[in-house]
Amino acid sequence: MNKFFFLLFLLFFLISPNAYSNDQNIQAKTKIYAGGGFISKPTYEGSSSRRFMWIPMIALQYSDNSKRFLNSFDFYGPYASLGIYSDDIFSIKLFSMYDFGRQNGDDNSLAGLEEIDPHFQNGIELDFSLPFDFSIGYSIVTDTKDFYSGSYDSKISLNHEKLIWINFKQPLINAASISTNYANSDYLNEWFGTPYPAFSDPNAMYQFYKPGAGFYKISFSNNVIFPLNEKVKGFIDLSYDRLTGDAGDSQLVKRQGSKNQFGLMFNALYEFYSF
Repeated sequence: MNKFFFLLFLLFFLISPNAYSNDQNIQAKTKIYAGGGFISKPTYEGSSSRRFMWIPMIALQYSDNSKRFLNSFDFYGPYASLGIYSDDIFSIKLFSMYDFGRQNGDDNSLAGLEEIDPHFQNGIELDFSLPFDFSIGYSIVTDTKDFYSGSYDSKISLNHEKLIWINFKQPLINAASISTNYANSDYLNEWFGTPYPAFSDPNAMYQFYKPGAGFYKISFSNNVIFPLNEKVKGFIDLSYDRLTGDAGDSQLVKRQGSKNQFGLMFNALYEFYSF
């Protein structure tokens, strides 16, 4: 199990999510879900082929809005986050999420390139509230198996979140975002670089290419969380990424892939226990 994810999980339970708030004597709310859905996404970043997966899912959600510190924990399949601090203006979270990596078998064009093993990305996310339900977000992640190394990817985003109450307990939440990503050369070279071709292979598909650090992606996304009944809620996530800069100029993208990256996810979760 990823060490950083395990630490998030352990810290959450050591803080005791069932404790009562000192301010309002309101019991913290924890919910456990089971369900599943599908993901349709590029096979790897920059690919023109797609990966379609049906996935079962177990989820745990804890939230106590009466607290400012350690007031939330979310675990949804390949993603987990721990709320460190939150008020009406500013919030900070630690998170960990799973990346499927890239294997040579994903595409014939990848033969001879180094594989990227599946791994967890660990990071921190900051959010600053603005008027009219807008906010500015910033996040940075390490793209490695360990918590920190020289490879990182960061994102700055403008977000809008609208909450509409469908019934007394369940709202419909629509969250839209426009963002841009900046990564260092280690990260971009891992995903978009190509090595020197072997001297014994005059027919090598790619010439040497090593991208430098810079902004490499512009993204649009929209996520909707909606109640299907009192115990079931659905998630729909749509995303579009446009690769730019050295990533968009990579031979892996220009010759065999695509600058346009589309994603779709749908999940339905049943709340079978709460306390």
